[in-house]
Amino acid sequence: MQTMSTRDHRAVLLAPDHVPGEFGGSYQSACLALDLDPVPGGYALYLMDMMNIRATIISTDTGPVRQAKDNAESGGDGYLLSSRLATRSIIDTRWGWPEELGGGPRCQFCRNPHPAWIYEGPAVEVLIGEPFIDFGPPPVVGSDIVGCIDWPACDTCYDLIETADFDAWRGLLDRYGDPDVPMPVQTAWREFWTSHRPPAPAPPPPWTPHRRRRSADSIAAHWDDFTAEQPVDDVVFTSDPHVPGLAGVDAALEAAHGYLLQPPLPGAVRSYPYGEGARIIRADGDGWSLVGRTDSISFILLDTAPNLTHLIGRGPTLPSLMTGLDRIAQAEPETNGQS
Repeated sequence: MQTMSTRDHRAVLLAPDHVPGEFGGSYQSACLALDLDPVPGGYALYLMDMMNIRATIISTDTGPVRQAKDNAESGGDGYLLSSRLATRSIIDTRWGWPEELGGGPRCQFCRNPHPAWIYEGPAVEVLIGEPFIDFGPPPVVGSDIVGCIDWPACDTCYDLIETADFDAWRGLLDRYGDPDVPMPVQTAWREFWTSHRPPAPAPPPPWTPHRRRRSADSIAAHWDDFTAEQPVDDVVFTSDPHVPGLAGVDAALEAAHGYLLQPPLPGAVRSYPYGEGARIIRADGDGWSLVGRTDSISFILLDTAPNLTHLIGRGPTLPSLMTGLDRIAQAEPETNGQS
């Protein structure tokens, strides 16, 4: 039986009894987002992140990932107990990662998922290895294989690059994250270091349903940090139906209220503990995501409103909506990252 190492790479379980919070929604909707058939046994997604490739391997053998998940939930380290993946269980290999799981632009140097600058890439003709498995041609010539395309950089790496002294160079190498930066990578970076042009601010990534779901998951996971950055006290709430920007919000709230009458598939509504007696609720639907606390405000994200977070005051109906959604979520088996 042919096998290949999966050590030091992230693995994600996607199955009827476990849908990662980044996807929101049901198992069926997550499979639809990944263009996968919703098979009963589910999938293991192996997110490969090496110096010459970033790709996703999709396997129908979920056993090793389930064992690692059970180990983590029991207080263990959560590492895969089996360090090898049978190639016969692989059903697809794809360039990049799903956007919900961290795909999209990242810092060329430290892999920070929030690059703030774009450097025009010099003609760095350094090939840093062939993939260990055939993923087909890359979607962009040069991406992750040679450094011949524009190079994103986070704010910290940008500061080091612009300082342009030896200590900054060493600091940039340290941010690579491995004890020994491979020599081909150092060679490519030296060519960049000596020939790069001034950067431009990085544009915001495209607003897609994938990014909307990822943003909703981040708000739920980092509620305090997110709300601390929002000028909640300065917002004037209105129920005026003639405000054009509220049409999509009203439709999303109406759809969420519809869940109280006809509960959606498991996973579309999730509930997480927050403090004493409160819960954080997340609900997802067609084109919208709702995140809020049972005792406080809520936020709505819409596919039709790129990069906007709509703040919803408690008002007369929001408390009963959030309480009802909480009942729906807690009536489901605790298999979708809820607790």
